[in-house]
This record gives sequence, C-alpha cells and structure tokens, in this order.
Amino acid sequence: MNLPRWVCKVTPILLAFLLVCTKSAAAADQGRAISVLTEEFETVFHAKADLLTGSGGYRRLPGPAANALRAPFVNLLWGLGALDPQASGEILRNADAVLVGAKDFRPPTGPTGLGAVQSRFCYLIVLRNQSTFELNGFASKFAGMFPAGASTWKWSARPTEGHPEPYALYATQVAGSYVLISNDVEALRATTTKLSSANNASSPLSGSRDWEHMSQHELWGYRRYQHYEGVNKAAAGTSEVMADAESLAFYVDLRQRRGLVRVHSSTGGTPDKMNKRRMLPPFRAVGSAVWQATIPLAEAQTVGERMHVVMGLFGFGVYL
Repeated sequence: MNLPRWVCKVTPILLAFLLVCTKSAAAADQGRAISVLTEEFETVFHAKADLLTGSGGYRRLPGPAANALRAPFVNLLWGLGALDPQASGEILRNADAVLVGAKDFRPPTGPTGLGAVQSRFCYLIVLRNQSTFELNGFASKFAGMFPAGASTWKWSARPTEGHPEPYALYATQVAGSYVLISNDVEALRATTTKLSSANNASSPLSGSRDWEHMSQHELWGYRRYQHYEGVNKAAAGTSEVMADAESLAFYVDLRQRRGLVRVHSSTGGTPDKMNKRRMLPPFRAVGSAVWQATIPLAEAQTVGERMHVVMGLFGFGVYL
C-alpha cells in the first residue's frame, strides 16, 4: 500500500517526538527518585539496571572493578535471591535504573566481628516506561512473601556472617514508576510518602558542585556528611573525615575506564588524612575547596582493592 507523502514525512517526526518524550519522562522519574533519596539518606548510589544482571566484567570494565561497583547493591540481590534465583532478573528486566539510599552505618555483628557494614537502606528501582510490572502479581508467585500493611509485602532472607539474625525485608510499589525494597519499614514508608508527594524533579544534588559531572554518567555515588556524635567512624568510613568536610562524590567514566573521587571541604585536612593511608591515588586540589583522586579502572591487579576502599568511604565497607 502506498502511503501519502505527508504521512511518510510526519511519521519520523512523530517517532522522534515520542522518543524525546519517553526520555524526558524517564529523566523526570529518576530525578524525583534522586531528590527523595538524597533528602532521606546520607549516601546515595545510582546504576543502570544492567550492571546488576550479571557478574564479572561490565561494558569496558574488568571483572574486579565491576564487581566492586556492585557492592552497594549486594543486599538487593541477596534479598531477592532469598525468594528465588530468578526473582531479581524478573524485576531488573523491567527496570531502567536502580538507586540505593543508606544511613546509620554500624559494624557487623556476630561472634567473629567480620562481614559487611550494616545500615538502614532503601533500594529504589526505577521501572522502564511502559513497563507492566506489578508487585502484587510478582509477590503472588512466592510463598515466602506476606502482606504487611497497605500495599506492602514482607519476607525474610538468611543470616550472613555480619548479620547473624535473618533479614526482614519490605517492598512496595509507587504507581507504575518505582519499586522500593528496604530493611526498615519506617524508612520505606517515609521514602514512599515523599516519593508520592514529590511534584518536581529538583534535588539537593542539583545545587551540588559535582552534579554537573555526575549527571553525565550512569554510575555514581554521593554522600552528604552527617557529623553526628557517637557514630562508629570505622564502620561509617569516616575515620579520616574532619568536621569541615561537606560531601564526597564518585562517578565512573566508562569511556576512559576511570573513577573519580571528589572531596568537598573548606580545608585540606580530610584529603591529607586520606592521602596518609596510601590506599588510593593521591587527592589533589582541583578547585576551591575541592580535592580529587583519579582511579584507573583497567588495572586489574590493583583496581579491586582500591574500589573496595572507595566503597568503604561511602559506608559499604567490609570487615575482613
């Protein structure tokens, strides 16, 4: 069938318009998620969903680097794996991005004192546009998931070395845009309430000096330091952090296979103390009150250890 010329001209324009609208909607959903998590939690990490669908190398990154970058999302994969080995795949196939917010960092518990740092966390899975994923239908497939209040589901995961008691996990869905999974029902409800009432995509990060850089990359982390008394600094990853340090930022440049860590502080005290550990390439001043360390991610022999150090600075450390 021959189509009129005007149809042939309009169709590509319409497709381009729909593509722009789709991308804009996805950006708005992620912006709203970032806004809520950076208000509710001390540390926030963002990754594309495909990072979590496998193990080993990712894009142009070697396995040790990619696996270390998955550290903030281990509890999500562990928790869903407690339901079924295929559970995480079903959700992630419907996801565009995954974020995690974490706070209240504590040492591992148990007789050995070893294992991962514990925290209150909330994973926020940003569903793809036009995804038909429904948490209620997902939960009905697993005997281990039980209702826990309005639109909330609960299940348990096996203990780990640093957490000798079973994990209690909670999940809910906000419209067709987000699935939230947390180990703290109050944090889940607070995040859900803010996410449901958010009417724009503005974020505390939008005023950050790092946001312009971070927003151009798929994998990044941000920590707005909370200088509370009584915090276990070793567990929180703040042993070298002085009171004048404002924030810590990290992002991965996949094209150049490097990670950049940036400390914002009114003095050089914090980067100087970090440099004395000699666990990372040195932090150097790159602007007013900004220090940066650049980590090559293609060096398979050193990248794993270095990236574990970086994860520890954000509260995702491991006691070995």
